[in-house]
Amino acid sequence: MSVLRLRSKVGLLAALTLAAGAASSGSVAAQEEQRQERERRTAELVGNVASASTGLPIQHAVVQFRGSGAGALTDTEGNFGIPETWAGEDTLEVRLEGFEPSFTVLDLVPDQTTSVTLILSRTVVRVADLTVQVRQTRRARNLTGFVERLEKGFGTFFTPRDIINRSPRIPSDLLRGLPNVSIGRIEYGRATIYLGDGARLGCEPALYLDGMYQAGMQFDDLPREDLGAVEVYRREVETPMEFMRTGSTCGAIVVWTPDGPGFLDWAGELPDPFE
Repeated sequence: MSVLRLRSKVGLLAALTLAAGAASSGSVAAQEEQRQERERRTAELVGNVASASTGLPIQHAVVQFRGSGAGALTDTEGNFGIPETWAGEDTLEVRLEGFEPSFTVLDLVPDQTTSVTLILSRTVVRVADLTVQVRQTRRARNLTGFVERLEKGFGTFFTPRDIINRSPRIPSDLLRGLPNVSIGRIEYGRATIYLGDGARLGCEPALYLDGMYQAGMQFDDLPREDLGAVEVYRREVETPMEFMRTGSTCGAIVVWTPDGPGFLDWAGELPDPFE
C-alpha cells in the first residue's frame, strides 16, 4: 500500500471518529437537558391586587409570569391564584386598562406557596382625550349596537342562549369549529386564539369588555360567567370602526357581561344560569 493511500485512510478514520464523538456529545447534552427539564420543580403563587389610590381590590386584572407564561385573572375581591409555575426567579406582570403596568421580580421556593400583594396606579389621562373618547363610544359601544351590527350580517354573534347551548368550559371553547379560527393548545387554563389572517400572521385579536378595549388581556383570561353575549370579527374588513385599534389587522372579540350596564334590559328574560 502506498504512503498516500495510508494517509488518506488515516484521515478518513479520524474524521469519522470526530463525527461520532460530536454526535455522542450532542446526544448526551440533549439527554441532560431533558433530565433537567423533568427534575425542574414547580411552585404556587397566590395574591391580591389593589388600587394605589383607594386601597380597594381590583377585579379582572391580568397577572402573568413573563418567563413561564403562567397567569390568572383577579376575582371580585382582587384575589388570584397561579397553582403551578416554575420555581425560581421570574418577573410577574400585572395589567389592566386604565392602570400603569406593574412588574415585580419574585423568587419562588420549590413546592411551596408564595403570597404577594400587588399595587396598581391609575394611568394619567388628559381631560381633552377623555372627552373625545366618550363622544365616539357613547352610542356605538353598547348593547343596542349589538343588535344593529347583528342585523348587518358582519361577524359572528353569540346571544345568551347560544352560549348556554354551546356550554363552553373556557371562553375559547365557544369559538372552536368556526371557520378561519385557530385555537392553540390549552396551557394553564387558557389557549391563544388567532382569527382569520391572524392565524397566518401570528397576531392575536383585540379584546373588548363591555365596549372597552382590554390591553394585554386574552379571551380565556375572562371567567366563563362573564360571557353574556359575544361578537367575533375574524377579519379587518368586517370589524366595525369602534372596535378597531390603530395598526391592528387581526380582528376583534367583543364580550358583553351579564353584570354590564343595560344588559338585563337588553336581553329580557334570560335562561339559566343568567337568571
